[in-house]
Amino acid sequence: MKIALHHIAYQIGYHPNEMARLVHDGEITGEVPENNPQSKDAWVDLHSLRNFIQWRRDQGRIDTMFYDKAIRHIDKHLRR
Repeated sequence: MKIALHHIAYQIGYHPNEMARLVHDGEITGEVPENNPQSKDAWVDLHSLRNFIQWRRDQGRIDTMFYDKAIRHIDKHLRR
């Protein structure tokens, strides 16, 4: 399920530029046209983002509070 990159980035605590870099590096599935994360056409896949957040937590690179907040927002959008 696609969602605007700039919308979900702020909700889960990432800066859109950082999330655009993750898309560019292939860590998250998505698209950032003209390398502009604020573009209305920039998007990320919520399932890919959820898996990435889980992977980062499993590695110990994010804390529990960040993880809980991110998963809560991602799941809220997935239920829509």
